[in-house]
Amino acid sequence: MREGKQTIYHGVLIDQHWVGHPDLLERVEGKSVFGDYYYVAADIKRAREVREEYQFQGCFYAELLERIQKVKPLQGYIVNPEKKILEYVISDFEAEYHLTLSRIEEVIAGKEPPHFLTSGCRQSPWFSECKMHSHECDELSLLNRVWREEVSRLINAGIKTISELALLSVSELERLVPDMRVDRLEILRDQAIAIHDHRYLIRHPIDFPETDSGIELYFDIESDPLRDFDYLFGILVVKNGRATYQKFFARTPEEESKMWEEFIDFIEQHLDSPIYHYGLFEQEVVHRFAARYGISSLAQEALDRNMIDLLYLFRPAVIFPLSFYSLKDIATYLGFSWRSVDASGANSVLWFEEWLRTKNDLLLEQIIEYNEDDVRATHVLKSWLEKNAT
Repeated sequence: MREGKQTIYHGVLIDQHWVGHPDLLERVEGKSVFGDYYYVAADIKRAREVREEYQFQGCFYAELLERIQKVKPLQGYIVNPEKKILEYVISDFEAEYHLTLSRIEEVIAGKEPPHFLTSGCRQSPWFSECKMHSHECDELSLLNRVWREEVSRLINAGIKTISELALLSVSELERLVPDMRVDRLEILRDQAIAIHDHRYLIRHPIDFPETDSGIELYFDIESDPLRDFDYLFGILVVKNGRATYQKFFARTPEEESKMWEEFIDFIEQHLDSPIYHYGLFEQEVVHRFAARYGISSLAQEALDRNMIDLLYLFRPAVIFPLSFYSLKDIATYLGFSWRSVDASGANSVLWFEEWLRTKNDLLLEQIIEYNEDDVRATHVLKSWLEKNAT
């Protein structure tokens, strides 16, 4: 920074016990202790929009940069996979940033924060203990996708546990918590009943499209976010009760276009078949590949019409007695099991990275097996929904 380098890759910003690792530091015109320039920070992200957690990182970098160069950047930056630079104003997020930072500093100082189970806990080596503690205490944070503010409102109204929430009628909840929407209170109450009684609830039936072809497709993609490389499109073809797995694979980013062409050829042979997947990721990748490598109008129309997100379809209709609704959580609850004991999206990335380094085909087989299990799990879920929620 003193030398005034235009771009600094993977610089480390340190001030006492604060340490930041921005992907990029870029020199811009202005005044700082270094001279007629100062630095702004940017992170390279896979997402295509600025998320809250990215803004938090940017505020942290800005505060560190202010301590080091004596001037605070006004904006933070994200570089997305298309190499587009997305910017955001630091001051718009600073109030929430400082509130969160104060909580972190309290934890560092030894003050234990209130326990709250979140999806982020799943990345912790203590997740099983954390989840066990939540169940033992019958915590409201066990509710799927519940906000901290919602839990605070319920607790302030005297509703402190899952059991207490499950026993209340919607009208009682409306009276006790008048500042929350009635439909939201009803969903939270139904989730509490499901968890308390260890049973699923059907809130309303699901309509599945009929197919003239008699063929259903189940679709899952494997990607390496470290390299922005989508390398495996897996399809389970189900016809007359018989399921066959088919894969489209790219060994290098340069082979993505060939993989895409083969996939589109396959889609054009199944124009009337529904394509079930879990979550938005598959749709995002398909849209991105179509923009990058092109697509026939016939295939584009088929994908637009036939891709069906099962998560989006069942979430308002079915409540499972689960805190998390990942495909693995749901399918495991329904009795499906993955062949690999350590199967996960994160591990598939690690396996692929190791395969790139060693070219050990056993790792590649493990990834393909995991992808096949994912599409089979999606099929299990759809079949269960068709049997129980239609």
